[in-house]
Amino acid sequence: MSLIESIPINTYRNYLNILNDSSTKEELKLKATQELSENFEMILQSPAYPSFLDNSLKIFMRILQDGEPQFVQENTMQHIRKLILELIHRLPITESLRQHVKSIITMMLKILKTDNEENVLVSLRIIIELHKHFRPSFNPEIQLFLGFVKDIYTNLPNHLPSIFETSSDIWITDLKDLNFEVLLSEAYSTRAIHVEKQLDSNSQPQLYNLLPRGMLSLKVLQELPIIVVLMYQIYKNAVHQEVSEFIPLILTTINLQPTAMQRNSPQKEIFVDFMGAQIKTLSFLAYIVRIFQEVVVASSVSVITGMLNLMRNCPKEAAHLRKELLIAARHIFATDLRQKFIPSIEKLLDDDLLIGKGVTLESIRPLAYSTLADLAHHVRQSLSLDVLTKAVNLFSKNVHDETLAVGIQTMSCKLLLNLVDCLRQHSEIEPHRSRAILTKLLKVFVKKFETIAKVQLPLIIQKCKGQPSSGVTINSSGNVSLSLINVPDLKDDQMSSEQAKASASGLQWVNSVNVAEFRSLVKTLVGGVKTITWGFFNSKFQVSDTTLANHEKIFGPEILCSYIELVYYAMEALDIYTINVNPNQQRTSGLISRSKEEKEVLEHFSGIFLMMHSQNFQEVFSTTINFLVERIYKNQSLQVIANSFLANPTTSPLFATVLVEYLLEKMKEMGSNLERSNLYLRLFKLVFGSVSLFPVENEQMLRPHLHKIVTQSMELALISDEPYNYFLLLRALFRSIGGGSHDLLYQEFLPLLPNLLEGLNRLQSGYHKQHMRDLFVELCLTVPVRLSSLLPYLPMLMDPLVSALNGSPTLISQGLRTLELCVDNLQPDFLYDHIQPVRAALMQALWKTLRNQDNAALVAFRVLGKFGGGNRKMMVEPQTLSYYRTENPTISIVTYFQEYEIPIDFPVDEAIKSALRALGSNSTDQFYRRQSWEVIRCFLAAFISLDDEKHILLKLFSHVDFVENKIMNWSTFQHKVEDETVRLTHQTALVGMLVASATKDLRDSVCPVMAAVVRHYTMVAIAQQAGPFPQKGYQATNGVDPMVLIDALASCMGHEEKELCKPGIACMGIILDTATNIMGNKERACKLPIIQYLSEKMISLCYDRPWYSKVGGCQAIQFLCKHMSLRALFQNLFNFLKAFMFILMDLEGDVSNGAIEITKSYIKSMLEICLSPINECYNNEELKDLQIKATYEVIHELVRHITSPNAIVREESMVLLKHIGTMQLKSVSEVMDPHKDVLADIIPPKKHLLRHQPANAQIGLMDGNTFCTTLEPRLFTIDLTNTYHKLFFHELLTLSEAEDATLAKLDCYKNVPNLIPLRTSALRALAACHYISDIGYKEKIINIIFKVMENDKSELQETAYLCMKHFISGVTLEKEKGGEKRDAREGGGVITKHCQDAGQLQPAPAEKPVRNPAATPLRSILTYRRQSKLSCRWRGEDGEAST
Repeated sequence: MSLIESIPINTYRNYLNILNDSSTKEELKLKATQELSENFEMILQSPAYPSFLDNSLKIFMRILQDGEPQFVQENTMQHIRKLILELIHRLPITESLRQHVKSIITMMLKILKTDNEENVLVSLRIIIELHKHFRPSFNPEIQLFLGFVKDIYTNLPNHLPSIFETSSDIWITDLKDLNFEVLLSEAYSTRAIHVEKQLDSNSQPQLYNLLPRGMLSLKVLQELPIIVVLMYQIYKNAVHQEVSEFIPLILTTINLQPTAMQRNSPQKEIFVDFMGAQIKTLSFLAYIVRIFQEVVVASSVSVITGMLNLMRNCPKEAAHLRKELLIAARHIFATDLRQKFIPSIEKLLDDDLLIGKGVTLESIRPLAYSTLADLAHHVRQSLSLDVLTKAVNLFSKNVHDETLAVGIQTMSCKLLLNLVDCLRQHSEIEPHRSRAILTKLLKVFVKKFETIAKVQLPLIIQKCKGQPSSGVTINSSGNVSLSLINVPDLKDDQMSSEQAKASASGLQWVNSVNVAEFRSLVKTLVGGVKTITWGFFNSKFQVSDTTLANHEKIFGPEILCSYIELVYYAMEALDIYTINVNPNQQRTSGLISRSKEEKEVLEHFSGIFLMMHSQNFQEVFSTTINFLVERIYKNQSLQVIANSFLANPTTSPLFATVLVEYLLEKMKEMGSNLERSNLYLRLFKLVFGSVSLFPVENEQMLRPHLHKIVTQSMELALISDEPYNYFLLLRALFRSIGGGSHDLLYQEFLPLLPNLLEGLNRLQSGYHKQHMRDLFVELCLTVPVRLSSLLPYLPMLMDPLVSALNGSPTLISQGLRTLELCVDNLQPDFLYDHIQPVRAALMQALWKTLRNQDNAALVAFRVLGKFGGGNRKMMVEPQTLSYYRTENPTISIVTYFQEYEIPIDFPVDEAIKSALRALGSNSTDQFYRRQSWEVIRCFLAAFISLDDEKHILLKLFSHVDFVENKIMNWSTFQHKVEDETVRLTHQTALVGMLVASATKDLRDSVCPVMAAVVRHYTMVAIAQQAGPFPQKGYQATNGVDPMVLIDALASCMGHEEKELCKPGIACMGIILDTATNIMGNKERACKLPIIQYLSEKMISLCYDRPWYSKVGGCQAIQFLCKHMSLRALFQNLFNFLKAFMFILMDLEGDVSNGAIEITKSYIKSMLEICLSPINECYNNEELKDLQIKATYEVIHELVRHITSPNAIVREESMVLLKHIGTMQLKSVSEVMDPHKDVLADIIPPKKHLLRHQPANAQIGLMDGNTFCTTLEPRLFTIDLTNTYHKLFFHELLTLSEAEDATLAKLDCYKNVPNLIPLRTSALRALAACHYISDIGYKEKIINIIFKVMENDKSELQETAYLCMKHFISGVTLEKEKGGEKRDAREGGGVITKHCQDAGQLQPAPAEKPVRNPAATPLRSILTYRRQSKLSCRWRGEDGEAST
């Protein structure tokens, strides 16, 4: 191995020998040097390298020492010398080299002074490397070297004219003729030499390059500052004085300024090299400026002038030089010298000076702006307003420059917000300009928010989701952004150039998105706007009028619009915090802020508006509240903003007012949209919480809205699909204001108390899901009024109190608190009298609570103690005991054990009940749920008799009697089972099967079994009721009757869990399909007693009390309507309708989860099925007669209900009659006419006065009258010559115009809490009398309507307005029908008015006809002021009457 390695080393030693041999030709020496250079890496790795190093360096040094410097680049010796220097430079830094360092450095320093440019540049690099790694000890040569450098700088100004002289190429006959001394004394860069002597006849003139001396070379001059710096670092103390002497030379050098001609000479590279030397020299100054600060500061003018000149003169194509210049400037600006730049900073704000005009300078713009920003930031307090304006313009443009990095945009924002304080200081001298700049800054920041929200954020989200965006999309987005980034008041030329750049870098921007940078930008923008807002309020803006001094903090429209835009765009831009930066990390979605930084930003954003004047704050958020809530819905973290506003004493009442008014408008949505209702509920809770936080301010805020919140919650809960949210809202309200001393709100609550308690009491005693009942009970017990106000209504609290003590732990605690409060504060006799109706249940509940393991037992014990002897006196009722009706279980598993003679009976009924409970509970483990189903399945299988053979069953059900023979008619099915518990257990098992089929994890295994069981029961029932062996009635010996299936279905359809309706309806479909298949057709199938019993049971569900039973009955009837035969449907139609109408009547005033709307839609679809023309394939006379009869009964029933006291039934009847008219292509009058006799004595009432009826009956009669008299043609007409009619008309007049106090004296109205519905019905009935001929009565009607328009109740005003429109259009229509050709003024009469204002009567012009008021707003029909006295004049044919 050593032999193999030694061969090349010997070869290279031979090359060294060739170099060392003076007699060898130069060409061979060059070849040897090149071989060494090419294989140098191999030599370095050889073990013989140290010995090679010693030999080679001796030879290299001798050649460099003895050889003459060469100045022709192509000279062979020049190539050898250069290669040798490069080999020295390539020597690895090892200990072997250390001993040669001194000699190498000495040689290099000699070369510096004598050799050409190329060699000197290499030797400089060698000096730097060796000093950097070996740090040799100081020797006098270093001082000589520094002196040499100093001489170069000293002579440089003298050489300046020569440097830029246009030196042409040298043409000579022979190279020997060249006078090197003369040429080298004037050479500062490489020059071309053309030798005309040709080697042969075909060759071209030879071209050589003359290399300048190193000490005159501009390229060398660029490298010298680096070495000086290195020397200073190594020999700091030794050369301190020498380096200090450089400063004047540096200042002279950087101030050398070539003339314009020299700068623009064809030899551009000379100028670039010269500028490079100057800028490197400036970098040297930047390095030593801190060390020699005093000296440099004394010459600051030279530094500033030189720097500005360099910036001005730096060639546009030399981007690297400008970059180095800016870095040097950055270091200089970091010292105290920056204060000296204040007079010149205005020049630096010019882009042409700072950056230049080169196309390639884009890369240095960020450096330039950050350098300038540092300077401006540190000297900002000393800047004039003009300079500040320029700075604001420049950096505002940068904020919107999409070609700059996001970090630079952020830096620009930070600088701008730092300038705000300076503008505040200037506001004392120039207030208007300062305010204008602050306004501009605000607009700049708001526009940036807009750009982020509308352009950048969608792209970021798209990229983070991993969706590739097409170039077209991005470019189009880029165009959008350009229109958005139109910062007001900035210079157009500044903007246009940036727009062009932005459009060119759209794609590049998207690919380099950094979410963290954008978050930082948004955070800075929020802080900036907050600072600007602070600037507005802390600036001294002069107000010319002293009376306006108080208003100087109120923003004008322009600024206010900017703040409104800020809300719109900033709240969208804040979504940057919702982006999941780490895909593996799960985002937390909730009300809490996602990060500390986000929370801080949101609090700062809130702080912007907390500084505002109250008037401005209200204007901003009353305008943007819709958007604000929408944003909170999409980004829940933004709720922090609402929290901040409500937690501040100044803004809390203002924002709460705006928010609560918005939420009141949205209350209808709380009953349908679950997600939004949760948000609205949270916001309501925030508002209520603010009342506890600031009771004095916020009680006044909530007081006007309290009545509406409570009444609307109760009203909307009755008609909404999801009423639970409204009661949660009431609970939040009661809890918030119930705990404190909110006397104002308690007073506001008192008028609501009777109706509220009555309504809640009714609801808690009704049939509702358990969580709803618990909520009703809690609401009853937490009504926010004082106990003294509750005393008249104490009986209403007793039932809820008992329910609470028997309820959940929370309710028990609430009930005990309420009971203890009563015991502590009320007289015993008074309390016992009220407890008397519920005393047994109350005392049993208290005694039961003693068994609890929590604190409730102690409280119950204390309450019993406070009752004293009463706790025993009231215990007179027997205890409620649970007991078994029979000694032995009816259905049991009989089990025998060997040790016992008597078998043990295990009751199956309890097992079935337990299985049903387990299947119905959400908390049951999956294993136990499956085992519960197995119990039920096995029980049902054991009860089904499977003794019959399959072919016998097929033969039976294929019998022709099923298709042709008579079907038994069991008019009323009565099951006769000896022990009803057996049937009940069987029914429970069937219900369990249906519940299991609705369970997701059991559905697949249950459904086939369920279908088979239902089919089997149906076949048993059909075999008993039709076919060859029908029975006249059910016989008990046959086991459990198959009708138990129908009872189980009814139980399932009436269950509170509405998901169970789906398997119930599926089973009904199986029953109908099975019956149809066996009986031959659907018509025969529907005659079976089982189908009739099914209809009866589903109808009976509609008459059950719970709303969910009614909904189940509705769904079942709807299914039957769609799937029964037409004959059966016509036969049952009347019963179905009555059931539906009963639901509407029974659910009025009750919470029904949208059951009323469901019922209405089902009635409509049922009538569409039944009353539509019969299909020709089913058409026969008997079916037509049945349809006619059913239609007659339905219409008769609906006509009867149009005067119903129940508003829902009445209105729905009217709607359905109109719908029937549409289906039958008849008018409503034609539909109702055959049944007119039903209403003959009611419209108007003949036998009884209107006032003798209850209030709701009166409303029904008046609305029915209005309906019939407004039909086209009229069904009934009021005839004032008829005594009954006139009496009814006068009662309408009385109801409409009498005061509330007058009506309250009448017996029938004493207990009516609200007279508005009565009055509105009376007004509508009066307005329908437009056809009466008596002018006096017409005028009377108009006067009454006018009077009602001035009422303070908005409902009455609205009704009166609509009635006036209807009355006038009716009068006009009547005249048109009469064929009158007069205009409205002469014919129907015209309404004019006199407004008495300041004692003068101003008659309205009589010649102006009344337009059709159907399309005329109220103020067009009637314009008057409330304080005016109203007088009306009616003009007709018979003369004129006035009031």
